[in-house]
Amino acid sequence: MDSSSGVCWAEYTQCWSTGNDEEQPGMWPVTALGFDTSSEILYTGDTSGQLTTYGLGGEGEELEQLASVQCAHTPVRRLYAAKAGRVFVQTDDSVQVRTSGGRKCFGRTTTPNDAFTASTVSASGGEALVFTSAGAGSLLNLELGSVTHRMSVEPSVVAADYRPNGLLLATAAGDLVLRDPRAGFQVSLAKRAAFGAGPGCHATDMVRAVDNRVLACGSLMAGATDYADSGAVVRLFDIRKLGEPVLDLEPEYGHVPVRLYSDDQLLWICHDSGLLTTRSLAGDVNVAPPPAEAYAEPPLSTYAYMSAFGVAPSGSVAVVSDTDGILHVWSDSTEPFMSTGTPADLYAAPAVLDDDGPLIDDESVSLSSIGMGAPVKSPLLSCMDSERLYDVGRPVAYVESRVLGSLKQMGAVGYAPNPRTQHRNQQPFASTAWRQSWRSAGGPAEDDDDELTRGRPKFISEQLRSRRRQEAGSARASSRSGDPATDATSGGDQQPATSSATTALAPSQMRRMRIEYSRFGVEDFDFSLYNGTRWSGLEGDISNAYANALLQLLYFAEGFRDKVVAHSKCDDCSDASCLSCHLGFLFRMLSDANGASCHASLLLRVLAERPEAAALALLEDADGNPATTTPYAVLAQHLLRFVLEQAANECTEQSSDLPIGFAQRTRTVCPACGTAAERTAHVFAADLDPPQGSAALASLLAGGTASLRRADTQRGSDQPADFLSLVSRALARSDTMRAWCAGCRSFQLLRTDKRITAPPVGFLALNFPVLDAPWQLALPSGFDLEVSADGDCPVRALPPGESSQYRMQLAAVVSSIRDTPKGNEHLVVHVRVPQAAGGGWLLLNDFLVQPVTESSVVTLGDWWRTPSIALYAQSPNMDESAAVESPVDLSSTLILTAPTSVLDSPTYKGQSTPAMHQKRRGAKSAKPQSIPRSRFVAAKRNAAVPLTQAEAARLLTERSFRCALDAEFVVLEAAKMEVFGDGTRELHRPPVHTLARLSVVRANGGLLHGVPFIDDYVAATRPIEDLATQYSGIHAGDLTAGSSPHKLSTMKEVYRKLRLLVDSKAIIIGHGLKHDFRVCNIVVPAAQLRDTMVLFQSSRHIRPISLRFLYWYFERKVIQSGEHSSVEDAQATLKVYERYVECVNNDPENGLE
Repeated sequence: MDSSSGVCWAEYTQCWSTGNDEEQPGMWPVTALGFDTSSEILYTGDTSGQLTTYGLGGEGEELEQLASVQCAHTPVRRLYAAKAGRVFVQTDDSVQVRTSGGRKCFGRTTTPNDAFTASTVSASGGEALVFTSAGAGSLLNLELGSVTHRMSVEPSVVAADYRPNGLLLATAAGDLVLRDPRAGFQVSLAKRAAFGAGPGCHATDMVRAVDNRVLACGSLMAGATDYADSGAVVRLFDIRKLGEPVLDLEPEYGHVPVRLYSDDQLLWICHDSGLLTTRSLAGDVNVAPPPAEAYAEPPLSTYAYMSAFGVAPSGSVAVVSDTDGILHVWSDSTEPFMSTGTPADLYAAPAVLDDDGPLIDDESVSLSSIGMGAPVKSPLLSCMDSERLYDVGRPVAYVESRVLGSLKQMGAVGYAPNPRTQHRNQQPFASTAWRQSWRSAGGPAEDDDDELTRGRPKFISEQLRSRRRQEAGSARASSRSGDPATDATSGGDQQPATSSATTALAPSQMRRMRIEYSRFGVEDFDFSLYNGTRWSGLEGDISNAYANALLQLLYFAEGFRDKVVAHSKCDDCSDASCLSCHLGFLFRMLSDANGASCHASLLLRVLAERPEAAALALLEDADGNPATTTPYAVLAQHLLRFVLEQAANECTEQSSDLPIGFAQRTRTVCPACGTAAERTAHVFAADLDPPQGSAALASLLAGGTASLRRADTQRGSDQPADFLSLVSRALARSDTMRAWCAGCRSFQLLRTDKRITAPPVGFLALNFPVLDAPWQLALPSGFDLEVSADGDCPVRALPPGESSQYRMQLAAVVSSIRDTPKGNEHLVVHVRVPQAAGGGWLLLNDFLVQPVTESSVVTLGDWWRTPSIALYAQSPNMDESAAVESPVDLSSTLILTAPTSVLDSPTYKGQSTPAMHQKRRGAKSAKPQSIPRSRFVAAKRNAAVPLTQAEAARLLTERSFRCALDAEFVVLEAAKMEVFGDGTRELHRPPVHTLARLSVVRANGGLLHGVPFIDDYVAATRPIEDLATQYSGIHAGDLTAGSSPHKLSTMKEVYRKLRLLVDSKAIIIGHGLKHDFRVCNIVVPAAQLRDTMVLFQSSRHIRPISLRFLYWYFERKVIQSGEHSSVEDAQATLKVYERYVECVNNDPENGLE
């Protein structure tokens, strides 16, 4: 604009900004404007992240939209013209270089907590500088797409100008800083608080003019709440000194200046109301620029204000956009032009361009057709040329098992008859069939359970392939028909067909259950083939999994289950290794699973860390065998007593409050002096005597006075006792043993009488002795128990149809099973289902669950079965349902609103001891020892912002709380592999993972949307095999209590937070949640899960799509390029899910529910 020419500016045209929404123009206001220097193109960026290009039409005609592409999902802040007809785009979380048609050349991203605040492009258009809110600066080469220099600058830069002689920055604090590019961008001059001191004094824009002039716009009044009243002004500085401002340009016509633009001759000032004024820059630097005679004022609506402003390089076109979504184009000519160079040939672009490349949910498009972003200059790893490929020949021929079985060795040569099953030099191409036949050569394979699976594939991936081949009509041998649930249910009631091998084998459903692993891990194993009921089994491929049978027995013992579940709700239990709390967590998981397979790895890990369990030899060794030669039947009895003792110490005031066991009075009398001692204790289980033998033999073995001849005579004459006699003898027994007598002050033969004082109030556990021969007795399904006043305990059989006040009914039986006569043992349990849940009996053999008949439970004459524990319950307890209430009190939200940890205190307690629990019950005991923490003070805190009270109320009441979750894991034990001579490998056990970090971010909108409220590092209690830093982001020392730089929590504390989210019906968003929750040992109902790995799973591809690819496809950002971060992954998952919801809303027919 030249004021001397007398040319007046007028509105050339105005139009709505359409972007990618032609049906609702103006919905997304324009936030940035830019002009191409070599062609007549106007670039606009709006609040939705859409980049749109326009061309000028005739006067009064709307702008011609050339292209529109989605750059990001945050507002576009700045647009600059670059070399070769490209445009530089800056948003809050990314910077990109795109062609004029919208194709992306390269880009850089940042985290939401460190957004891009300013950027500038060099005069040549070949370099760009970008700055983040934390004060990080990067110099980008726009041709190569690489970072050439990094620097640290002032935080919150709002404007920048980059020229060869200096980089000028303006910050939100009102500072002006000049940096020298020739000295590594070091500070040359700085003017601090250029607009005064105070929180309200800040800069909004800054331009650099000719003749060493710097003009900046900002606020002068500290603490102003309204920008219109804040004293906004444009100040003129001398760049050579950056001292006090030379001049202040007061607002004209009462309007507030917001945006500035300058060229060699004019200063353009755009005000908030849309008023556009100019000032001449000709003259001395110390002289204020005189105002021009003409001005432009686009007609904005009453409630609209200016949102973006730009001037074309030619100086004859100015564009102002408002919040109504209208572009106002003003010019001083009837035939304006925008560029200064030679216009290039305009491209032929479609009216509206969609996203770059095809959608990944289009199954007709290969994933390899999607672009890779930045150009690749080196060959890809997937490029295999012919020089790298060579023929390795046929595999080695394997000798059949029946040939090896008849082999006769003579020296170094073996001879065997030729079975004539194949021609000479004929070699089958089956690569793995030989291994199965070789394993079964010495006898039946331990994992041969075709009778249970009915020949169906055990892996879900194989079932999908088989189903796909059947749908395609491929000719293959079909598997046996039948529904897995129906077959698994009906198979338990029927014994397998008798054959020549069944006499030396246990039934298939009683053998050890083994999990097979495919390349997709344990999640690919189809557990539903072994369980068609609503009751869940426990997997047995973990250490100390022999306890699965005992845990299932305790789960069906309702009174005990209610005790530990109620204890797991308590907030005052701070013991991280509390066995009762973890039992309550396991019982709740079994109740929620509804037939899905579970595992007790968390509980068994806590059990293995208890020193008392190791002292009692309750743990298995590294090979999965008992640490001693104790049989599993006896080991289960010891474990039951240990678990009940721990539960009594942790859950009750006294042992008699536990609903398992009975009160027993022990009276010891010395026959010599008559001294008597009496005490009463709670006994958890009664030990049965062998069915054959005598009391005299038992007294002799205990050191009594019975003669060997009389004991031997009675042993041969005694008849086998019935089961009720054994029970009566176990509840009222008399023994003689040599012990110290206080009255005689010498060792004497003391008589000890043990009597039950009252019938059990809940359950009666009976321990069986281990015999060399099978038991020839049958368990009664029920009996009456009557206790007389003098302590005698007559036990009589329950007559048919007769009821009694103390009627005991068989509830569960734990047995030890041998697959073969000389094979290893494993434990199974038979349990009676409550009548409210359908009644009947169940067999639980690890993850196999099948209904069975009562006769198969009470019969004990099989050689392969050794009874271990029989649990009897009072009949009223058997009529109640097995439902489990929530173990977490939903009103207790302090764990999310004010999270604390026992590890935060200066001292923290180590493993739990009996003294700790006695102190909780009020008994006098020594003060437990405390382990002092290191003097190291954590310098870095976690990124979590606790829930507010309003968010906690919404979590509990509305049941519509949404959150996104991600977890990182470390390896406790490496995988066990077997490598064969042909180079193939077989996985025997996958690696054992444990939770290292859990992050949960908000997903309910608002100011805290995407901000984590849980970010817990879990303290390690066992040695870690592999930190997997590249995938977990965990470094050495991060999980060590006392020296970690993070806020550590115990696994129990983290589990309770997860339990609260699940019980409050929160919607949990994540990627691969099935694996995350499996490692965390928790079951979440499917209705609460939003798994992006499942939502974007193609029905034609078994392999899932990674989060890294999904996030790059939708957001054009790269994550997981280095170490993984659970916070970053959770935020990325949330954005991917939001794009999924957007796609479903736009196309409901093709979307998944």
